[in-house]
Amino acid sequence: MKKQMVKLAGNIGLLIVFALLFTQCEKAEQPAVTDGLGSSVVSDRDAAANPADVCSCLTANFSVQDLSDAEAEALLFMREEEKLARDVYNTLNEQWQSPVFANIERSEQRHMDAIFCLIQKYGLEDPVGDNGKGVFQHVALQELYQSLTAQGAQSLKDALIVGATIEGLDISDLMGHLEDAEIDNDDLQAVFNELARGSRNHLRAFVRQLGILGETYQVQYIDQETFDYIISTEREKGGAICGACPNGGPGNGGNGTGLCDGSGPHGNNGQHNGNGSGNGTGNCDGAGPNGNTGGNGNNNGGGNGNTGGNGGGNGRGN
Repeated sequence: MKKQMVKLAGNIGLLIVFALLFTQCEKAEQPAVTDGLGSSVVSDRDAAANPADVCSCLTANFSVQDLSDAEAEALLFMREEEKLARDVYNTLNEQWQSPVFANIERSEQRHMDAIFCLIQKYGLEDPVGDNGKGVFQHVALQELYQSLTAQGAQSLKDALIVGATIEGLDISDLMGHLEDAEIDNDDLQAVFNELARGSRNHLRAFVRQLGILGETYQVQYIDQETFDYIISTEREKGGAICGACPNGGPGNGGNGTGLCDGSGPHGNNGQHNGNGSGNGTGNCDGAGPNGNTGGNGNNNGGGNGNTGGNGGGNGRGN
């Protein structure tokens, strides 16, 4: 469990670093909406506002890599699981007219769009296709839609519990994919990290609304320690999917950090900065979910730095 928490904390920290990148290609954030249940605010920002923006970022900044069977299966399943969330929230919003459902429904659509970009990129057959609301290929998701919408129809409290339950399921599945050694393509890692961040924010929002009603949430799908950690931490800002230079383009003088301090989703192009007269700092002090090159810093930084240490090459690759 301690290992799982360390990984979760690490992912959260890295996503904060990526937030600076994400703002450079994301459209301006829409105004937050005050939920009618109380004073808490639910933001309408998760992935990019325009699906085309996400697709262009994924195409421009992530090369096509070999897709394992596990990666293909994860993409197809998460496409429908995000649809499950969107469709349930749409149904519950129609019944309860609560902005928390309307806002998060839009976020889930953007999550679906991001995964759809990858499905198209790798030539997979989209499991959603023309299926309408509440229609799923995956039998378990079809059954979940029926049971969750029935539960959410009983009361507003039950509807909010359903929301928290769905987000717990998303977090559990996404973290499982991120920890799977067979799921290592850079673009999948970036998208899944961003979706997990969004799901943690959604979980915080639903639990907050339950608290306004004087209710508590009994954890499902994720363990109590993980849940407590998420709820006790602040809302996370987005940033793993796109940015001005997520793959760490050449530096532009000075310390060679370029626009993004040579960062890259996996730190694999940090060697390109330091072109000016810089210190070869590589990629955001070893940022990148895997920190796998530690930022080479090999142009002007001195030393090789490619094990996350020497020559100012970030010292944190793991």
